[in-house]
Amino acid sequence: MLCAAARSESILKPLNDQGYGTLSGRIQSLTMYRDFESANSDGANSTIGIILGYTTPEYAGFDAGLAYNFADEIYENNNSAILANDDINVLNEGWIRYRLEALNMANTSVTAGRKINNGEVFRADDFRQKSRSIEAVQLQSGDIPDTQATVGHAWKMSNWINAGDKWKFNNFGDVFTLPPRFDAVVPYDTDGVTWGEVVNRSVEKLEVALFDAYAWDVANLAGMRVKLDVAKQSSLNGYYRNEASVGKMASRSSNAYGLSLQQKLGSVTLEPGYFGVRGDDLLFQELTTGINHPLGASMEICSCQFAGNTDTAYLKAVTTLERTRTTLYALYNATWHDHTNRPFDGQELNVVVKQPIAENLTAAFKGGVGYRDGKNNTPDTTDIDLRLFITYAF
Repeated sequence: MLCAAARSESILKPLNDQGYGTLSGRIQSLTMYRDFESANSDGANSTIGIILGYTTPEYAGFDAGLAYNFADEIYENNNSAILANDDINVLNEGWIRYRLEALNMANTSVTAGRKINNGEVFRADDFRQKSRSIEAVQLQSGDIPDTQATVGHAWKMSNWINAGDKWKFNNFGDVFTLPPRFDAVVPYDTDGVTWGEVVNRSVEKLEVALFDAYAWDVANLAGMRVKLDVAKQSSLNGYYRNEASVGKMASRSSNAYGLSLQQKLGSVTLEPGYFGVRGDDLLFQELTTGINHPLGASMEICSCQFAGNTDTAYLKAVTTLERTRTTLYALYNATWHDHTNRPFDGQELNVVVKQPIAENLTAAFKGGVGYRDGKNNTPDTTDIDLRLFITYAF
């Protein structure tokens, strides 16, 4: 059925052409298998997920949108909880927006409600069956030349992780409560996160992003990201951030540093880089709000590269085969720990093969293997993660 539908344009195009708004959606199957020696457990499952979205036409500067996200586990074996890929059932987006065209600010809008945000502080990270979404009020503007700015306050967040109730819209006290291998536990409700970010491209070949996020009674995040095109095929990326506890949060502080080189060699883009953390484990990172850093998203976070007092070296490679339109991607990272903090050094290799089958239908295989070199009488362990995605977008 999917193959037949995918041979042509979106099945919703006749409805969308009527002018009553835009309908969109996605049907996706995800099959996963994990064998984690580090957790002495393995498991497998399959889920079928669907996203149904609708955006109204704009009227007097106002528009609104909805997106319902559902996934159901249809097969499980052994400890499927280790996959963090359970059932979800949530209105992931439900927002109303006003564009300030009447004030001669056509590229400025105010949005309230649940909405996916993909910026410097909050990231969409559509890794499995849903994207991260925040419940917030925010102002976004592109009316300053070569500048995009956002300020807002989020009071709840729905994560991409399907484990437990992380997919629900939770208070940020729950968002910043991390799994046992990380050290952040916030045993109280908070008043959310107030944030602002600016991305400027006014200088030729230079992109600079500045951001700050104040998680009430947890921590303040302040940082910057820089991208400089040093040649036609080369770019340098720099990154710095500081996190410091505020309010009721137990005293903690961390600094993160990053530097990488993006180099295009023919049809292949290579990116060697470094990412380091000093102090405590990061709070704003891949398992919570997301992190806009070139390090990339690892499938297992086996090496614990967001832990305090770590150094991570990594290499990414990506290319697309022109004849078959096949995307090939690889990410390798190696992390060295202060062994009083983590009794191991870690490595992880991820590979992705993504193949378009038809106009709106794709298949993707993602595989990862992680290795921990145990120290202080800690055993060596190997973790394996395999995933198969079949995705139809309409």
